[in-house]
Amino acid sequence: MRITARIWLLGALGLLACGDSDSASETPDAGDSSDGAVDAADGLLGDIADELRGIPGLTVEERPTMLEGYRFFVMTYDQPVDHEAPTGQRFAQRLTLLHRDYAAPVIAHNSGYSVSTRGSRSQLTVLTAGNQLSMEHRYFSPSRPDPADWTKLTIAQAAADQHRITQALKARIYRGRWLTTGASKGGMTSLFHRRFFPGDVDGTVAYVAPIDYPADAVQSPTNRYIAFLENVGTDPACRQKLKDFQNLVLARRDAMKTRMRGEATFTEVLGEDRALDFAVVELPFIFWQYGTQSRCSTIPGPTATDAAVFSFLDNTAGVASYGDEDLTAFLPYYHQSATQLGYPAADESYLVGLQFPSQDTAQAYIPAAIPTPAYDEGAAMQDVQTWLATSGERIMLIYGQNDPWTAGAVDLGAASDSYKYIAPGANHGASLTTLTSQDESDAQAAILRWADLPSSGPMFRARLDTGERTLEQEELELRRHRRSR
Repeated sequence: MRITARIWLLGALGLLACGDSDSASETPDAGDSSDGAVDAADGLLGDIADELRGIPGLTVEERPTMLEGYRFFVMTYDQPVDHEAPTGQRFAQRLTLLHRDYAAPVIAHNSGYSVSTRGSRSQLTVLTAGNQLSMEHRYFSPSRPDPADWTKLTIAQAAADQHRITQALKARIYRGRWLTTGASKGGMTSLFHRRFFPGDVDGTVAYVAPIDYPADAVQSPTNRYIAFLENVGTDPACRQKLKDFQNLVLARRDAMKTRMRGEATFTEVLGEDRALDFAVVELPFIFWQYGTQSRCSTIPGPTATDAAVFSFLDNTAGVASYGDEDLTAFLPYYHQSATQLGYPAADESYLVGLQFPSQDTAQAYIPAAIPTPAYDEGAAMQDVQTWLATSGERIMLIYGQNDPWTAGAVDLGAASDSYKYIAPGANHGASLTTLTSQDESDAQAAILRWADLPSSGPMFRARLDTGERTLEQEELELRRHRRSR
């Protein structure tokens, strides 16, 4: 299925958008000359390692890679904690770079979380044979200030992080086309960057990226996510089996807690009972987020052993993700969800035996010692959605038909040269290769056009069929068993 927005902005609005783009592209801390992008010297560029080391604030370590034709670098970039006060506290943001050719496009990849140092290529990098810059999101370890001012963990500050490094590399090294991409929270991060600095790049491909609002946190039949889960798939019996299983787990609380202790500790944040409640509440969401309807036949029934019941619970929801270690690692995600991103509520109306009803909120996952500003009541997300629908351009959105996060899909509105695709039967792993053949062909053609590459001939269509494990696939595995974006 394809939903296309080809509504070009009229002259006056287009001029306004250009003006916004120009003003937004100013370096946010330009008053500090030591932070500004470096002008490239006239003449040919030298060795890529030397060029990188010539950028102030960038530390560079070259590492081996098995990717033919590429060189791989793990780097850090000196960033201000507050881009509105650049002479204040700083932190080192971790980055990686796969360099192939100065003239090739640059794919700026966002994970929205920690950056992978394995040096894998994203789908767009494979498709375009491009260079790839991967960025760690601020406040994910080790890209965290010490001490951490948690009020500076905002989408605007993170967008400014990306803007500064993008501008530094464009000014000195990569002057060709730039595209941004990312899956889930990484796709959201790419869209946020475009909202604040629309002129930084030439296009964005965001996979499975939702935008949430206050109504999504209310337990109601009209809640987009609850309504989605009431109708997902083609088998109502499967959905009922999941509900019955949730109550089965709650009826065996003590046996489940005994087995949980072998997977993680739950003493610092949630506690065992609250962790079990939240895992049960979120189980249907996670089942569809990462699984398929074919798993319905494996759902244990009332005569199943405690071991079988716990095994299905753990294999689906991953009880360790509710434990102290995992929650500490993902703290910035929950903090952002509590303040700006939002956190959808799950349906608890049919559950019996919950000890902590209506308490599965983003705030519940944040230790009491961490200061957390109040939720902005959807202001940041509505601002992003409004910009996308009125001034966005060259945006591609890809969602999975059975992925619950698709309930929060972005509305393209009047965004120009922009496209939304729904991958039939796909879950949170939806990508270019899960689309119908026609949609995949159309999507690749648009991406290659944005990258100023030829889009005709079989060689481009075949590039994604190499069998190479992509960065998106690696990240999907890391997020599995967690209701995270």
